[in-house]
Amino acid sequence: MKSRRLLSAAIVATLVLGTYQAYAYDENFKGYEVHNISVKADAAKDEYGNTITEQSYYRTGGDVKVITREEIEKRHYRDVTEAIKRVPGVTFQNPGYRGGEYGYQFYNNGVSINGDSRVVVLVDGRRVDNITSGRLGDSSERGSKSTGVNIDEVTNMDAVDKIEVIKGPGASQYGSDATGGVINIITRRGKGDFSGSVDLATGSWNKHSYNLTVQGAAGKNASTGYFVTATRTMSQDTKYKDGDTGEVATLTGSKWREEGFNARIDHEFNKKQSLQFSMNYKKGHDGYPISTPSRKYWNQEDWRRIISNATIGQFDANNKLITDPKYVTANNPQGYAPTLYGDTKNPGYHNLFALDGNYGSYSKFKNLDTDLKYTFDKQGQLESFVRLYRLDHRYEGRDTFSWYRGTKAEARAAYAAAFPNGATVEQFNAWVDANLAPFPDRRDALRQWIADTGGMAGSPNSWYKETKNGIELQWTRQLDKHDIIANIDYSRSQLNSRSIKSNGSVTSSDIRRNTLYAYLQDKIYIGNNVELTPALRYVHYSSIEGSGSGDSQGKGSVSALTPSLHGQFKLNKKTSMYAGWTRIMRPLKTGDYSAVDGVYNTPLDDEKGDAFTWGVQHTFGKDNNTTVAVHYDYTRMKNAIATLPIWNSTSGDFEKTAVNAKENKQSFNITVDHKLNKHVTMSASYSHMKDKWMSKGGWVLDPNWGYSNSDDINVAINSLRPQNHYALNISYDNKRLYSGLLINWYTGNSDYAFTHRRFLIVDWNLNYDVTKDLTAYIVVNNVLNRAYETSYSAYNGRGSAAMPGRSFMIGAKYKF
Repeated sequence: MKSRRLLSAAIVATLVLGTYQAYAYDENFKGYEVHNISVKADAAKDEYGNTITEQSYYRTGGDVKVITREEIEKRHYRDVTEAIKRVPGVTFQNPGYRGGEYGYQFYNNGVSINGDSRVVVLVDGRRVDNITSGRLGDSSERGSKSTGVNIDEVTNMDAVDKIEVIKGPGASQYGSDATGGVINIITRRGKGDFSGSVDLATGSWNKHSYNLTVQGAAGKNASTGYFVTATRTMSQDTKYKDGDTGEVATLTGSKWREEGFNARIDHEFNKKQSLQFSMNYKKGHDGYPISTPSRKYWNQEDWRRIISNATIGQFDANNKLITDPKYVTANNPQGYAPTLYGDTKNPGYHNLFALDGNYGSYSKFKNLDTDLKYTFDKQGQLESFVRLYRLDHRYEGRDTFSWYRGTKAEARAAYAAAFPNGATVEQFNAWVDANLAPFPDRRDALRQWIADTGGMAGSPNSWYKETKNGIELQWTRQLDKHDIIANIDYSRSQLNSRSIKSNGSVTSSDIRRNTLYAYLQDKIYIGNNVELTPALRYVHYSSIEGSGSGDSQGKGSVSALTPSLHGQFKLNKKTSMYAGWTRIMRPLKTGDYSAVDGVYNTPLDDEKGDAFTWGVQHTFGKDNNTTVAVHYDYTRMKNAIATLPIWNSTSGDFEKTAVNAKENKQSFNITVDHKLNKHVTMSASYSHMKDKWMSKGGWVLDPNWGYSNSDDINVAINSLRPQNHYALNISYDNKRLYSGLLINWYTGNSDYAFTHRRFLIVDWNLNYDVTKDLTAYIVVNNVLNRAYETSYSAYNGRGSAAMPGRSFMIGAKYKF
């Protein structure tokens, strides 16, 4: 409590000092004025040096990076991940292939900002997450706290005008759960005369891309604008570079095809009233190999070891099943050891899951989002509007999981019947070859195995449907030196799921939950050089209704009132500063730590805490060609959730228990933007993130416990991401010729989670305007063909999510 008062006092003192400095600097101050921000260019700046967008009125200061339409077109970003990976402090968890299994964080694209995966994703200021979603959750005790959104499936890049990345609590106006920050995708609107473009590209791995856009304005005084885009991309199996052997190999079963259609229509009744309709449709059919093979163990002998340990049980040096008394129970009379998985127990274990690509596992998605917004008043950039929206997201997946005949129990029983007294090495190897899936490189044997087993052994076909219907009302008013925004958003979310197992049994669930967000802020202009924004947010989550919630935590209704305070000010003509604080409240979701177990056997509470941010930027040089920005975030969670080993006096042992604990998270970014000359610009940055977990009073943690040996992805986060991220972004623009170079260098990787302690990734592209309407280009990703990973699963093991190797795309874009 004392430290909170001190930090709050420091923020107030900083704001007061900034006010004093502002008046001292502005010698010509003649009274208050209301700021009307006008967005006239992609890279427009306000008086504080911030890149502004159509929705900048929501925020005050903060570390904000904007990916403009100009950059998207010149760099030829194909998805949101490609676009924002150059932003300092943004890191990704990617399984190494497209698609992924619903409900499992490690098999999907995840994103964190400044080390926090509690990120809110928006399209035109509207949240696209679903409170009932299990899209990126984890149904075990180790919840992921993910946003629940795969950002590459949100929309098509041709429909994107800008991507606004707001880091830290400066994004609190979008939700008290936006601890890490916000990714706001702003879509394009049609304007001017009829025009369009055709973009065709082809490249590595038979990858093809087809894109069409049409836009314009019609009606009296061009009052109706329209923008339409259609896209299709596809690829055959990708290649990757093995981190241990350096071998380049094909990831079988990783081929994919995705299609999309976007439409936006804007009609202006007058300068203050308008109607906007937008539709986003995107679908994909992606392969699902689950993991990339480890070539180090991709041989016959290791295959026999891996599959026998994983399927039959643990064997001793003589290939006899271990019959330790502690494994002998009424249900396990043969004394089979538990299944062994992961690097330490069964090196190369994830080679088994690489087989799923061979067997035809897949994942599908189909998204249809519609949005109708009526703006009934507008003052400057402040909009008063009512919005109706519907999100309909559907997923289907099949995990064939077939490396043995029948079920695991049947495989064990078959072995026990064949060799009741153990087997020789030769007999054992022969039995494995005959009764378990043949070594993967034997394609003919694999095809026969698929025919014999039907391509499936016990795993389900699953369908999931997420829907969200909502209404949002916003009222704004400019009153003298105040910009006031009041916003209320009510939505009803639902998740329907259905799984059919190979034995014909069917399981289904229907989960429903309603959400109410309310937000009130007052942006106060103090002179020409100070903005102060107090805000208050209210949130209410109803109880979870319907079948299928099981033992999920957080089933009851939740309400919370969370304040925030942000400010920014100019110290002089070249220097500006910002500071902010927000109260955090993140409700438990159905995918978070579902088991009610452990030492105390009590339900978990919602996550609560405080987040603070501070930053400064200064422009150097007579022509203001260099800008240096420093950003610091500090998040203090008093009620964060994690699985920790806590002493249980009843059992006399330490037990892994999902509990509310203390968490301190810090992040630091420094960015230097420099214009070398009229042709060359560059941006260099450094980011560092660190997390620390502590038990609450009265708990005793295992003294041998450490962050590195935790199987909770939240506690072990320091080891599951690079400690340091260096980035260099260089652009050369000389009329008809443009070239971009992005260098990302990650260091401080954990040896147990990654195959290398550091990796350097280089992406490059070149554009040439053949005519004013025709542009030819080439894009090369992972130029150095590095082996690297961005995700780790203790279950699968190190190196199981190898990223794609070097690839290129050659294309042409014609404007008409």
